Amino acid sequence: MRIVIEARALSSPGGGVKTYVRQLILGLAADKQNSLTVIYDRENPRDKFIGAGEAIIKRYTDAGLSWWLNHQVPRILDKIKPDVVHFTKAAVPSRKILPTVVTIYDVIPLLYPQGQKLSRRWYWRRALKQAAQFSDRIITISNVSKRDLVEQLDVSADKVTVTPLAVDTDFFKPVDRRGVVKPYILFVGTLEPRKNVPMLVRAFSRIAGEVPHDLIIAGRPEKDIAAVKREIDRSKAVDRIKLIGRVSGNDLPALYSDADLFVWPSIYEGWGFPPQEAMACGTPVIVSDGGSLPEVVGEVGEVVSFAEMEVSRRTGDVDFEERLAKSVLDLLNNKEKRKNMSEQGLLQARENTWQQVVEMTMSVYKQLT
Repeated sequence: MRIVIEARALSSPGGGVKTYVRQLILGLAADKQNSLTVIYDRENPRDKFIGAGEAIIKRYTDAGLSWWLNHQVPRILDKIKPDVVHFTKAAVPSRKILPTVVTIYDVIPLLYPQGQKLSRRWYWRRALKQAAQFSDRIITISNVSKRDLVEQLDVSADKVTVTPLAVDTDFFKPVDRRGVVKPYILFVGTLEPRKNVPMLVRAFSRIAGEVPHDLIIAGRPEKDIAAVKREIDRSKAVDRIKLIGRVSGNDLPALYSDADLFVWPSIYEGWGFPPQEAMACGTPVIVSDGGSLPEVVGEVGEVVSFAEMEVSRRTGDVDFEERLAKSVLDLLNNKEKRKNMSEQGLLQARENTWQQVVEMTMSVYKQLT
């Protein structure tokens, strides 16, 4: 089979989509029975794959994406003549050209538009509907995302395949504690409104006087950073809340392993690598029921449910804030439960593998050839 993967996600500095695309290509390239070509949108890509051909179609600005996708990419595909082309960033050309697979990770831009700039709201509404219309098969990453795709984009459930994501458990694994002086609760993720970090700060502030822990918040600062800082500044535990910025990938296993508890109160997720990574490092996890997070943690993680209210109002859910604070306090006071969650979390993190993702994806390709 001749396969083409559109991989402009590899030009991004990081994130879950880049991890998915990289792991998918690594797995596909290892199968010598097929011919694989990767389309990049930048010269000298950092990620190159043994066993895969490459086609570089330079794209200089985001404004040029439409031309790149609708004109430049089809011209290259006409030359390669693949059996199937897989677009991995939830957008496809605006006309049917070849047997086409697209990965749509979630429909967050439709469910939570206030988290997007006005230009991105317009782009994603159009791009997602176009991807649903002009693709032959859709891959998504959780059962919740599949449900939302069917409802929001009016596609048949038969068109959508779920490939639950994995973590590299050879990398994300427990490491020896480094003699941490003070215990801590951990959050890792981009500081955008959907992650609900101000809510986490308020919940921690409620119980700070009853535990010795600090709250460490790690991740790339984005549009919610000002709101996070305001919440920290008004907290009675301001000196025990640490914003440490983005952490190097190599340092993440130790950061996870050293935490007594990992907490993720996100409003909505199509998946959620950080809770999965934390479990792989043996750290007990508390999440919200935002989107797919209960799928990610299974029966092992503790799930705190939002009230029945629309997604956009969940940052003000005071009852959730109280329940989250109580859940954190109860778990910190129950060492035996944390130990059991740690052991079971190691198993949960190994439930899904990248090889399974590759095999399920290949099965989708074969449906089109």
